Formats: sequence, structure tokens, C-alpha cells
Amino acid sequence: MTTVTVFCGSSPGSRPGHVRIAADLGRSLAEAGLRLVYGGARIGLMGAVADAALAAGGSVTGVVPSRMLPYEITHTGLTELEVVADIHQRKAGMAESCDAFVALPGGLGTAEELLEVLSWAQLRIHGKPCLLLDPFGFYRPLLSFLEHARDEGFLHPGDLERVVVCESAEEVVAHLAGTGPAAPCTPAVVRIPTGRTAFMFSAAGSQQPGMGRELYGSSAVFADTLDEVCARLDPYLDLSLREVMFAPAGTPTAALLDRIVYGYPAIFALQVAQYRLLESQGLEPDVLFGYSAGHMAAAHAAGVFSLADACHAVGTLSQLMGKMPEGGRMAAVEASPEELRLGPTAVIAAVNGPRSVVVSGDRATVTEICGEWTARGRRTHLLRADVAPHSPHFDPLLADYRRLLRTLVLRAPRISLISDTTAEPVGDEAAGPDHWVRALRDPVRFMDAVTRMRRDGTTAFVELGPGEVLTGMLDDCLPHGDDRPIVLSVARNWRAPHGRADVA
Repeated sequence: MTTVTVFCGSSPGSRPGHVRIAADLGRSLAEAGLRLVYGGARIGLMGAVADAALAAGGSVTGVVPSRMLPYEITHTGLTELEVVADIHQRKAGMAESCDAFVALPGGLGTAEELLEVLSWAQLRIHGKPCLLLDPFGFYRPLLSFLEHARDEGFLHPGDLERVVVCESAEEVVAHLAGTGPAAPCTPAVVRIPTGRTAFMFSAAGSQQPGMGRELYGSSAVFADTLDEVCARLDPYLDLSLREVMFAPAGTPTAALLDRIVYGYPAIFALQVAQYRLLESQGLEPDVLFGYSAGHMAAAHAAGVFSLADACHAVGTLSQLMGKMPEGGRMAAVEASPEELRLGPTAVIAAVNGPRSVVVSGDRATVTEICGEWTARGRRTHLLRADVAPHSPHFDPLLADYRRLLRTLVLRAPRISLISDTTAEPVGDEAAGPDHWVRALRDPVRFMDAVTRMRRDGTTAFVELGPGEVLTGMLDDCLPHGDDRPIVLSVARNWRAPHGRADVA
């Protein structure tokens, strides 16, 4: 835990105590060595929390939309000021750069921003804790509403439990430091049922600052494997991969994860180390599935690529992607494939559910599609990727990638491996380059692959990756009821697996 985003507001609140509470929080965060990220203004609760943090010697990052500069008094004494295009980028930037959220009562816009953070959590975009500093009962009606939403089935299990109500700044810091009362979102022990277990490897775009840092300090197996993989990938990069993965959120080094050159190798390295950790704990998969770029870690786990060859392929492909012209983008859209009318500059890159697709292609076209469907009341989300896989943007590198694969020793999988583009088991074709080249270009059929694994008797799905991206998408693809498979993620449940016994 290094960075905390505080949602407050540029108003001073309605109570005399609001400003004092904001100042107490800023000072407490600084004294605990936690970087503050906030909205960047000098006035109201924003100014109070930032002034107190800076006065106590803390580091403070402000995020200000350029369109707000004529209206908000920007703080001039910040450690770092980030100017973004609009209010949406402000919220997204504040959310991505932190390890936890704290919301203050009394500030204009606080409830709106908090609800958006909770929406991101519900969509499994992140699994970060959200603390409410609430000595006056400001958030009580909101929590009552969320409890009602949970009871009506609009929230996933565990979503509301990530919200912790605190009565003082000291209690907030105690929770952030892990010394407060046990959070109610601590995973309960569950039992993996008899049946088939699927390991699912998430794609590039799920990367997060600090990914793997906790596991590295807790598991020798994970640490040794990550060191080995990073050592093999570092020759393809300008900076140490582990240094980039572990860099504090909000730093220029951590921001490199959003470039495919670093994001793709980082995802692969993390997933291989997670796989070895689960293997050491006695949990072995019956079937493997890799979503988009995650197919390389899945293929290595299946025995198709040796570690040396897999790292060579990942490192070279990351270099090829890094040399591509800028201008590619991807976005998740709440729509069915039949509803979309796409032209040559953007294509469907993935079908994740009945009304969940990913579009990929020219940045301007993808952004326009998001605007159109947002105006229709549908959810959209621009993905953290600077390239456009599964689209014509990747055509120029396919020949070079095929030539590379021809120099490697490829084998048929020794563990059942489901293709993300055909939704069928991969056989002898894995030993040739064409299958892996097509995997870069053809659309991902996630929903069909899940249906296939479920039909084959899969009763447990375990996601390997930095977060819970695939586990969230599984909700739209799996039945609800007594026959619903168990869904776990290494990001949340890594401490427990011991074969098919108890897993937390």
C-alpha cells in the first residue's frame, strides 16, 4: 500500500468539522508515508486535505481536467500535477493510480465519484478497498441503498464488503496499514468441488501498478519463478521488468505498464509465477484457457512452449508491437455482436457475453463508438491498451511473428488447452506457427469457450492475472443456482489452494 486516492470536493462542506476532518486525513496519510492523489484544487476540502499532507512532508499528486482550469483554483505547491482532458479522464486516472480509495463527506460531487468507484469494483475492473471517512453518518443512506441493491442481485458477492466505514483519520490509516480490525471482505474458505478445474489466464490490459509485489514478498516459489522469467525477458526491454511491475502507482515507471511493450511481458511473467505457485500448493488444472495475450502463459503451462521459447516469443512480439504506428485502441461495449454496425476501421475483437463485446481498431473510430453507445445508455469502457490486437492493425507484424515461431520447438499440449479464438480444444495444430499467428488476428470467443468448458464438466474456474477481470465476465456466461461453478482468482484467493481440498 503506497498510494491513496481521496475523493472530496472543492466546496468546504456544510459543517465546520468537514475541513478539519479533511486536514486530519491529509496529515495522517503523510505521516504514514502514503502518497495522496486527489482532484488538484486549492480550495474547499480538496485544498484542506492537500495542504495538510504537504505541510506534514507528504507527497501529493493532483489530477485536473484542462477544461476545469478556468474554474478551479489549481494548487501550485503539489509534488506532481497531472493535467488531463476532461472529468472522465480525471476520475479514471485517479482510480488507476492508487491502491485504495477514501471518500470524505461534505464535498460537492463526492457521492457521484464514490458511486462510480463502486461501479468499477462491481464490473471487476479493480478489487481495491474503498474506505468511507464518516463521523456524521453522511453515507448511511448510500450504504442502505447498496445493501438493497445487493439483496436484489445487482451486486456481486463481496462487492459491498470491500467498503469499510471509518469514524476518524486514524482509523482510515490503520485499515490501510492492515492494523485495523479484520476487513469483512477477507475471503471465506471454500471447497473446490469434484470435477474439472480450469485455469484461465487474463489478457494484457489487466495490468496494475505493483502487480505481484505482495506475492513476491510472501512466496519463495513465486519470487524465484518471477526472477527467472524476468531475467529471460529483460534483454528485450530498456528497463528491468520487475522494476516496472513493482514501481509505485503514479510514478513514470509504473505508467510504462500501460505500454504494450511492458504490459504484455509483465502479464506473462506474473501468470507463469502464479501458475508455479498454485502447482507447488498441489492445485493442478484439468483444462487451460488463455484470453488473447494470456494464451501464451496458458500454452507454456500446457507444454507447447518451453519457458525459454515462450519468453523469446513474448519478448520479440512485444518489440514488434512496440514498433507499430500509434493510433490503435480497444473498448468494451455493452452490446450484442448483432447490434453493432462496424466499418473497416474497427472490428469486433471479442465476444464476452450475450451483450458484451470488445471493439478494436482506429482510435478515433473506437472512441466514436463509445460515445454513441454511451448516449444510448449502455456501458462502455476504453481499455488500457495502446495497440489494437484482433484487428487489421496487427496485419503488418504477422509475417515477422510467423518467421519467429518457425525457429522454435512447438509441441502438442499435454494438458487440455481451449483455444480462445475457436473455443475448441487445441490439438496437433499447436505444434505449428499458423495457429498462434491466427490467435493474434481472429476474434476471441470467450462466451463460447466458457460454454464448452462448462459442457465438458468444469466445476471450478481459477483466474491467473493481476486482478479479477475474467471472473467478472464469467457472471454473464454461467448459470445461477446450485449447479453454478466455483469462481476464484489468484489475486484474491492465492493463499489457500491445496489440491482439491479447502481453498480460501
